[in-house]
Amino acid sequence: HLQRLLSRIKRDKEVCGNHMTRICVKLFIEKKESSVVRFMSDFNKLTVSDEKTDHVEQFLQYLYQAMNQDPVWQAANECQIEDAQLAIERYIMSRIYTHAMFPNGDGDIMRDQLFQEHIKKLSNVITPSHKDLRIPRMYQFECPWTAAQKEIYMINAYKTPKDKVKCVFRCATTIMNLLSMANEKAVPAADDFIPVIIFVIIKANPPCLLSTIQYIQSFYGNRIGGEEQYWWIQFCSAVEFIKNMDYNE
Repeated sequence: HLQRLLSRIKRDKEVCGNHMTRICVKLFIEKKESSVVRFMSDFNKLTVSDEKTDHVEQFLQYLYQAMNQDPVWQAANECQIEDAQLAIERYIMSRIYTHAMFPNGDGDIMRDQLFQEHIKKLSNVITPSHKDLRIPRMYQFECPWTAAQKEIYMINAYKTPKDKVKCVFRCATTIMNLLSMANEKAVPAADDFIPVIIFVIIKANPPCLLSTIQYIQSFYGNRIGGEEQYWWIQFCSAVEFIKNMDYNE
């Protein structure tokens, strides 16, 4: 009973701490609103992708440094600073999201719609035994891998490229866990994973997929590392493969 009580107190403390961090970030951002408006105006005028990326990175660094000098944050610990920086990044990216996600406006939106329609047609004919997938029968018991579909479909609920990559990571690790459960005698390899994630992407068919990949590569590509980078590369490879699939069973 005491252990449960201590765990509950710890959770409540974390919730209160996170809430306090969000309030302090909100107050800090309000003081910098004129700088944010100026940043947005300058960002929307830029046309070169690298210039946009640099502009965002420079402005975020400016805000992080200003926050470190703010009296409110002088007593903050490292964890609180990290949470605050993430909250700032989420706020800034939400303010420029449409222009950052669709730099070519209607052209990008139309491209995404055409690709989503292509995937929709594939979804009507795709099966685990499809000629382009041939997923081994022992892995098909968890088909259609609904938990992984739910993870990747949520990718557009997030605004920062970092959060979107985490969404891909959760989808990939969910698939690997399900494959491991289906075959406890061996560790699933890339050859086992790729056909399944292709199937999952086709069945989930998240909107704006091509723009999402472009957005992540532009604003987070050089910061992806470790395990996340591996799964991100696999995900992008799966999308490239889907582009060239036909509608024959």
